Amino acid sequence: MDLPLFSAAFAALAVALYVMLDGFDLGVGALLLREPDESLRDQIINSIMPMWDGNETWLVMTGVALLAAFPLAYAILMPAFYLPIIVMVLSLGLRGVSFDFRSQAVGQWPRFWDITFSLGSIVAASMQGLILGGLLQGVTITGHEFSGSVFDAFRPFPIFTAVSVLAGYIVLGSGWLHLKGTAAVRALAERSLRRVTPVFVVLATVTCIAAAFVQPGIKAAWAGHTVPLVMIALLFYAASAILMTAIGGKSDILPLLLALLQFALGIVGTVLVIFPDVVPFRLTIWDASSSAVSQICLLTGAIVVTPMILTYSAFAYRVFRGKTPEKGWE
Repeated sequence: MDLPLFSAAFAALAVALYVMLDGFDLGVGALLLREPDESLRDQIINSIMPMWDGNETWLVMTGVALLAAFPLAYAILMPAFYLPIIVMVLSLGLRGVSFDFRSQAVGQWPRFWDITFSLGSIVAASMQGLILGGLLQGVTITGHEFSGSVFDAFRPFPIFTAVSVLAGYIVLGSGWLHLKGTAAVRALAERSLRRVTPVFVVLATVTCIAAAFVQPGIKAAWAGHTVPLVMIALLFYAASAILMTAIGGKSDILPLLLALLQFALGIVGTVLVIFPDVVPFRLTIWDASSSAVSQICLLTGAIVVTPMILTYSAFAYRVFRGKTPEKGWE
C-alpha cells in the first residue's frame, strides 16, 4: 500500500475544501470594504455567520497532514513562507475578533470592525496567493534545507498570483451572495460578478502563461500533459462564459456552482503540474515522507475526523439553507 500517496491525497483534499469553502467567505469579507450602507453590511455578514469559522478547519488539517506525513517538506516550506504564513494567521485571527466585536459595537464602531474584517479577509487571501505563487515559482533548497530568502515569496510573480487569487475569491464570495442575498444584496452580487469575473479570467490566464516562463518545471509539465491541461483550460473558459450569462438569472445557485468549478479546475490543473512533488519541482512525496507508523496514524485520524467535519458542515449548511433573512438569523 502506497501510504505517502494516500497522505498526499488527503492533504490535497483538505487544501481543495479549504480554498473552495473558506474562499467564498474571504471574498464576502473583501466586498465589505466599499459598502457604505450599514444594513447591507449586516446582511452580508449574516450570510456567512453560521459557517465561516468551520471552513478554516481544513486549513488546520492541511498543516497537520504536512507535518505528520511529510516532515521534510514541512521543514523546507515553513521557513520559506514564514512571513506570509504569519501574516495570514494573524489576519484570520483578526477576522474572528472583528466578527464578534462588531455585534456588540455601537455608534461608528460597527463600521470600524467591518473595515477591519474586510482588510483581514483581503490580506489573508493575498497571503494565500503569495504562498501559491511562491510554490509555483520554486523554493530554493540546498540538500534538504531551505537556502533562499524569506522575501522570495514577495517577488513579482507571487504578487501577481496573489492578486489573481484575491479576484477569484471575490468571484466566489459574489456567487455566495447571489445565492443567499435578497434584493439589494443580490443586486450587489450581480454587479460584482459582472465586473470581477472577466478580470479574474484575464488574471488567471496571465498567471498561467507567466508561470511557464518563471518555472521551467511548469513548462515541462505543459509539454508532458498538454491534452489534459488544455481541456482544463477550455472547461475553465466555458464555465466562466456560462457564469456571465447566469448572473441575475432564475437560478440563485448556478453562479456559485460555476465559480466553485473554476476553482476546482484550477486545483486539478495545479496538482497535475506539480505531481508527484510535495515541494514543487524539488522533492517528491516519497522522498519527503515520514515513517509508515506516522503515515498510518495520520490516515487513521483522517478517516475518523474527516466524516465528522463533513457531517458538521453539511448540517450547518442544511439548517441555514435558503435566503438569509434581512434581519439576520434569530
